[in-house]
Amino acid sequence: MLCKFGLYTLDTERCELRRNTDRVDLEPQVFSLLCYLVQERSRIVTREDLIAAVWSGRLVSDSTINSRISAARKAVGDRGSSARMIRSFPRRGYRFVAGVEIELRASDLAGPETVTPANQRSSIVVLPFTNLSREIEQDDFIDGLVDDITTALTQFRQLIVVPRSLCNSYKGRTADVTQITRELNVRFALEGTLRKDGRCIRINMQLVDSRSGTNLWARRFESDQSDGFEFQDKLTAAVVGEVVSRLEQAEIDFHRRTSLAAPDAYSRVMRGTSSLYEWTPASIDAALEQYQLAMSADPDFAPAYAMASYCYVQRQSFGILLDRPQEAAAGVSLAWRAAELGKNDSCALTRAAHGVSALGQDIGGGMSLVEQAIALNPNLSAAWYVRGWLRIFRGDTTGALPDLDHARRLSPYDRLVFKINAAMAYAHFFAGQYDDASRLALSAIRERPNYMTGLRVAAASDAAAGRRSTAKLLVTRMTNLDPRIGVSTLPLLLPLQPAELYKWADGLRSAGLPD
Repeated sequence: MLCKFGLYTLDTERCELRRNTDRVDLEPQVFSLLCYLVQERSRIVTREDLIAAVWSGRLVSDSTINSRISAARKAVGDRGSSARMIRSFPRRGYRFVAGVEIELRASDLAGPETVTPANQRSSIVVLPFTNLSREIEQDDFIDGLVDDITTALTQFRQLIVVPRSLCNSYKGRTADVTQITRELNVRFALEGTLRKDGRCIRINMQLVDSRSGTNLWARRFESDQSDGFEFQDKLTAAVVGEVVSRLEQAEIDFHRRTSLAAPDAYSRVMRGTSSLYEWTPASIDAALEQYQLAMSADPDFAPAYAMASYCYVQRQSFGILLDRPQEAAAGVSLAWRAAELGKNDSCALTRAAHGVSALGQDIGGGMSLVEQAIALNPNLSAAWYVRGWLRIFRGDTTGALPDLDHARRLSPYDRLVFKINAAMAYAHFFAGQYDDASRLALSAIRERPNYMTGLRVAAASDAAAGRRSTAKLLVTRMTNLDPRIGVSTLPLLLPLQPAELYKWADGLRSAGLPD
């Protein structure tokens, strides 16, 4: 593949950089760093990203990274304060900012990929847990727990889960986890142990990444065994919520850092989601581009349509729909296509529900889709989160709070908890619980200072609680981020019932938001 920018051509096949026709000498690490920056030019690359991609995760000093960055800049003609190619973002990382023209050779289209991918989807095995107690009857309990966790994981369509029957042969064996994952051809393994002291049981679990041999997650759970199935159900829900969240992040990181000559639809979706989770207007546009490429790569891949629809939901939230009727209609169309293709995919149905309700104001249609998602997978945090929003849209704040609280309990360490907190803030605000609303909204915007959905409810809550000066500061921040926002634009942001819309608008108007 040839990457052309300015006077330079980066040839990934021959591992060389040329200025016009002259070859530029580069150390291998500098060449790899430059390739990675060009490949990831749609986003800011952190130092951790560089360490993982260029140094394979080894411990590297800041001075080493700085010297390689300087060498790469020198190679492409960035001198002194000039930053025409590689720009630094203090405390965030680096980005390749020059325009790049890509030219593919026939060998790029037909030849081997730069990095051989594993299974298309994330794959996991739940290994038989080890009973460290002296009570043989605990084998039945822990085998039942493993069965429940395995069954719950199979409800996530993005995962390939090794059947329980294939795992039984590993019970009692002292084999290395990485060896087992190689034998089963899976990326991740969940293993655990049980200990017992009287009525109290303690279960330790850890999630292992076979590619690196590292632990992605580990947790200890304790309870009185007299709780019986109730404890087992709660434990299953807690484990699955946290494990799936870690798996998603691991997959996003892997596909963001992996160079593929021809990324498939799944890889495109993972890379798009990596951009989306930066939560800026530019990153949402970059994500939408990746999802559109995923649809081109596989026109029947439901997650691509679902996430593309969700990008339009986020554009609406940021107030950056340039042609609202046209873009909202596009988002709704993508949502219904995702629902059609993903009838058995709870994640696709959840995003589709959000799209048809938030963009198309079809709350009934959205509720029907999210109910299907929850029926398919009751452990999907996002589904309960979206159902909470739909209850808010219908004016049912009493019903919204239990759904949103359940979403948070299913995945308490998910990187999207700030969104759940913001939704809970709206429910509390409409219920007249302004201090709780303000507390939750501030929690959300501490995580994401420019999160407009959080800012809008924080300002309204503080105004309603009589904290006018704080509310005015929040409105100033909002209008700096979106100069077009006004009371008249609020109905375009959330499809609320008249009573809730009036209350929200009144709070923001009293906080200083112009009409």
